Amino acid sequence: MSRGITISGLDDCLRCLDEAPQNLMKMSRQALKDASRVSSRTVRSRIPKRWNRLVRYKVVKTSNGKLNAVFGLFNGHQVQGHQDPNGAQIADWFKAYWINYGTLQNRDPSHHFQNPVRHHKTAAARRRRNTDGIRPRNFFEAAIAGWEGPFVETFRNSLKKQEAKLYER
Repeated sequence: MSRGITISGLDDCLRCLDEAPQNLMKMSRQALKDASRVSSRTVRSRIPKRWNRLVRYKVVKTSNGKLNAVFGLFNGHQVQGHQDPNGAQIADWFKAYWINYGTLQNRDPSHHFQNPVRHHKTAAARRRRNTDGIRPRNFFEAAIAGWEGPFVETFRNSLKKQEAKLYER
């Protein structure tokens, strides 16, 4: 003779376990957005005002399914201020990059540059107005100092706020 038992709430429990990976991914994405927002505000307040609108953040899912949070100065192709007299538009991101890491002979030695300084063949190009270039100011490195603590704290707080939603779903 066999006896059967009934477990109340088992269907709800199994549904919750089936949906957990999707819900946890949504919660993690939201927590990363909240933490990146706080970090980008901190960076924005510490860099020169001219470059404030270049500070952005985004959360992306990689091809292997992991989430990455990225914040910093993004090239939005905004153009303002002094431009090349020949008519070429120079995006503000490049100007911020050059001021941060320096140009020509004054490049920051600790930064890896992908392209070397171009040597021009024409005499006019060789007679640059400023052959030394811009000295590196490293304002971005100073602005991101200490970002880890507030980022992790905000991430944890966001997950705690969303904890009740996990049980509701």
